[in-house]
Amino acid sequence: MPTRLPPMKTALIVITRGWDVRAILRTGVLNHLRDAGVRPVILTPKAEDPAFLQEFGKFDLEYYERHVPAGLEGTYRRSVNLLFSLGFPDHSLDIMSRRFTDVQIQGHPLKQAFYGALRRAGMVLPLYGPARGAERLFRADRRWGRIFKKWRPDAVITTPLFDWSDVPILKWAQKLRIPSAAIVASWDNISTKGAIAVRPDALTVWNEDMRHEAVVTHGYRKERVAVTGVPPFDHWATGSRMPREEFLLKYGLDPSKKVIMYMTASVRIHPNEHEIVEHLVEASRSGAFGEPAQIFVRIHPRENRPEWQKFRGLPGVVVEKPPHSTGTDWDATPGDMEHLRNTLCASDVSMNVASTVTVEACIADRPVFNIGYDGNSDAPELKSARRHYRFTHYKRVPECGIPVAWSRREMIELVKGYFADPSKDREARARVVKRLCGTVGGSAERAGRALAAFVNDGADAISRFDVSCS
Repeated sequence: MPTRLPPMKTALIVITRGWDVRAILRTGVLNHLRDAGVRPVILTPKAEDPAFLQEFGKFDLEYYERHVPAGLEGTYRRSVNLLFSLGFPDHSLDIMSRRFTDVQIQGHPLKQAFYGALRRAGMVLPLYGPARGAERLFRADRRWGRIFKKWRPDAVITTPLFDWSDVPILKWAQKLRIPSAAIVASWDNISTKGAIAVRPDALTVWNEDMRHEAVVTHGYRKERVAVTGVPPFDHWATGSRMPREEFLLKYGLDPSKKVIMYMTASVRIHPNEHEIVEHLVEASRSGAFGEPAQIFVRIHPRENRPEWQKFRGLPGVVVEKPPHSTGTDWDATPGDMEHLRNTLCASDVSMNVASTVTVEACIADRPVFNIGYDGNSDAPELKSARRHYRFTHYKRVPECGIPVAWSRREMIELVKGYFADPSKDREARARVVKRLCGTVGGSAERAGRALAAFVNDGADAISRFDVSCS
């Protein structure tokens, strides 16, 4: 008599943003989850979108509206984050909360008065615990109870976690005592985004530093945090690269001349970046780099500043906006990621303000450095590019040896140095890859298997396929 296999367990997967489509669906994490014996049901606002159905219709899909806290709930969640940050002085959380109260709500006197008073009170009174206790006043949205009734899931796996869009689903999981896990999609989330509104039972993260942050900052037990590597970077280990000459000729650039890639940030990160690019253009025209240079400006997917238009059409300058970027989200396709890879590989040197593309340049072993000055001004710390290099997650990059240009002169000297010797700082780039990524390639499979272990065998099993990145 044939052996009867146990029924396949079901996991609800919350996918609300383009970033999560790229980081989870297009990396194949759910393919590996399903291969390991778990049935994924994707909850997404795109459940009825024809293009999404064509690409991901092999999975079960269920409509879920992205939750955006407003009114009293929004004020409550920002207040909890502020009070949470007070327990971590001189930390990313502290910098982010001070920037919120001192910079982001300027021009809103009532908000400034309220959050300012809350900060002062929280510094002398233990308010965080009671504030967290008030979470029970915000009940699970009844609309989404039907999803649990329909699919009867054995687990919930979420991806947004820190942007609150998954709170209703996590609340229902908590109410029904269904175990939950989160895929922490980016390296800064644990240390910069504040408190976890509704706490999943387990996490997957990129590297050992992130696991340490989860334990120290959010109180997770180590065995409930799996280090899997970086699924969105798996593509660096596969596929072929476009020859540099072919890539540059496509944009009308001269392959015999050096190319500087400037990867822009959003206006919130650095409002005067166009002045940095002006400095590059002026230095190139004056011969300050010691040889002719061309400049390729890649606009951040969430960037819509009009200042970039003035660089279009300049000789030896290319300005490109990534495909499929909306200014608020980026639903990057595999072709988009291949294009970014080819862009970085065609560079002789690249620079950016504290961006994840620094790590990708290191994977490509292309010279890269960071910008730490404010263009033609000298802004106070909370408005300055300097603040980013104090962030808990990002300061590990300069610790590995990647330089930061703190002035226009230093930027020019760094470009000259890398033009003269592309192997300079190669060991630093290797340290970045080892510390932040571990082994490049296979991360989606490790994440999928770790999550399958969580669903099938419980929260402590998630680290069964753990990979040390230290």
